[in-house]
Amino acid sequence: MASFEVDIFEKCVVVDLHKYSHRTALIVVREKIKEAYGHGFRHIKLIHGAADVRKKNDGGSIKFTLHSILKRGELDKWVEKKECEFQEGELILRLKKNPVPVDGGWKEIPYEEY
Repeated sequence: MASFEVDIFEKCVVVDLHKYSHRTALIVVREKIKEAYGHGFRHIKLIHGAADVRKKNDGGSIKFTLHSILKRGELDKWVEKKECEFQEGELILRLKKNPVPVDGGWKEIPYEEY
């Protein structure tokens, strides 16, 4: 089930990408990474599933795309790439320290698509 949780004490956001299309999942990921960084959070956990998928052709398109954009450096502005953790079914990103974090609300995520 697509969802997100904000833990203000641990400075962590958890985003479950299940039931999103590939395109929507990537939009949500980019938005939540920027938003978490903006609020001065330190981690974001992206639950993508496909824990047992080892090859791109076997499925797991969100999983492999997340790994790819991280590797290509698309998230380098916000993410400490060398401190990220790949775990079964999820990717934990360590965010860079924001020198001027802002307090504020969080945007809602889109409804599930399928």
